[in-house]
Amino acid sequence: MRDTDKAVVFDCASALASIIIEQCDALVEMCDFIGERQAIAKRISSYESNADDAYHDLCFYYLSNKLMSDMEAAPLLELVQSMENITDSFEDLANSIVRYNISESGESLSECATALYGASQLTHDIVIAIRDGAPSGLVIRDLTTLDKFKSKYCKFYDEAILELFTECGDAIDIIRSKAIYDAFMTLFCSFETFSETGYKYILLND
Repeated sequence: MRDTDKAVVFDCASALASIIIEQCDALVEMCDFIGERQAIAKRISSYESNADDAYHDLCFYYLSNKLMSDMEAAPLLELVQSMENITDSFEDLANSIVRYNISESGESLSECATALYGASQLTHDIVIAIRDGAPSGLVIRDLTTLDKFKSKYCKFYDEAILELFTECGDAIDIIRSKAIYDAFMTLFCSFETFSETGYKYILLND
């Protein structure tokens, strides 16, 4: 894979990493100003649209330059695709908060958003480290740390769902709350997928 091709890919990956941080900043803002959830959700969707455009431009570049047969290019595209999926999941979460009319931001919602902020920053750092050729051991260390965000959320999710079904007597509240917990789970899973594709790329090129 030519250096010029790599530069194009990592320009896209860096742009998506910045968009992920912007989406997460907006999600944290939504938790602080839940009454503005509709306007903030639209902003998060606009960020996702920008991510779509960047990813589609990269796919067109791959097709134009016939890169899919390159042993290094395909895993790199998969890595970028996993980042685009993260932006999709952020949009879905924000829209779920609007759709289910979540009008109060509890402590658990804010804690989840804070954890996502950490995952978003780490994703950005990993992209830069891979781009700059950081030692594989350091990149794998960060990828392992990223994996732990989902593990921690899974524990929280199990406890929250148990509490929801044992203590909440309102069926509507159960449906709404579980939908939000599930949307958070999907987002954490998308970060895990990015981590897995990162492992794959590092192992193939180490």
